[in-house]
Amino acid sequence: MASLYQLLAKQERPVLPSGERRAILGCGYVGEEVARAWKQEGHALWATTTRRERLGELAELVETPLIFDSTDPSTNLDFTADLDGILVSFAPSKGSEVDLGQYRKTFLGGLQRLVETLDRRPRNTPLQIVHLSSCGVYGNRHGALTNETAPISDMHPVNQVLLQAEEMMGSIRSDKIKVCVLRLGGIYGPGRDIPSMLLSAAGGLVQRNGQNVPCWIHRDDIVRGVCFAFDQGLDETYNLVNDTQLSGQELTDRLCERAGLPLAKWLTIDTTDRILNARVSNEKLKQIGFTFGYPCMVG
Repeated sequence: MASLYQLLAKQERPVLPSGERRAILGCGYVGEEVARAWKQEGHALWATTTRRERLGELAELVETPLIFDSTDPSTNLDFTADLDGILVSFAPSKGSEVDLGQYRKTFLGGLQRLVETLDRRPRNTPLQIVHLSSCGVYGNRHGALTNETAPISDMHPVNQVLLQAEEMMGSIRSDKIKVCVLRLGGIYGPGRDIPSMLLSAAGGLVQRNGQNVPCWIHRDDIVRGVCFAFDQGLDETYNLVNDTQLSGQELTDRLCERAGLPLAKWLTIDTTDRILNARVSNEKLKQIGFTFGYPCMVG
């Protein structure tokens, strides 16, 4: 970590001795909680959003909220050239539906701008990057136990974009720049109550293949994972998922049984061409000391 003198020399306002200059690129559902955690640690913070109406909200969390839209050439990431740490958390879309064009614009367009900016960075300055990706890149492995060495399924164009994004981040890696890629499961937490959503299917028919095995991660454990990656100086790819390795039907059955509700019925045929069907392992992250606050969605 840089000395306190170096930190104070790089900015006008003093920071705590532990403080660094960090940015959250794409400060949304996850990024806001990371900002709260980092603010408590005394870091000087930058954060970007694509929506001007959110600047006031972000100003309560970070010193410097900024507009960045990878499709708008008038916005830039020049401020990242003089930071100690960056969380890359670009969201592909504002809704639940995946828009492939938006994926390309946000992930690839934004990351290209970041790569170009960091290429102008002084070569001897340390930098920690954490890039949030998705376990969806593993595709349909027929429920097999899957770790970070498993091949990526690039049959679907969304996975192709995610893989390109990971490769672009990896291209920045050097003896001074560490890049940790965290592959996330489906995110749940405050405002995203997946268990309640699954319970709403009790007694009904779910128009999805109940035999597919998804993976999950609580928002607060993503924050813990990001902070852990920075604290440990991680420089590899890790699956950040909880211990739940149940099929969609098994998970819903358990939730319904605990609530005393009738079981839901699921289809047994695939209804989409982009499927995660893998028992994703989190052992690599656990083996280096990471612990989960929410290890399982159900008891």
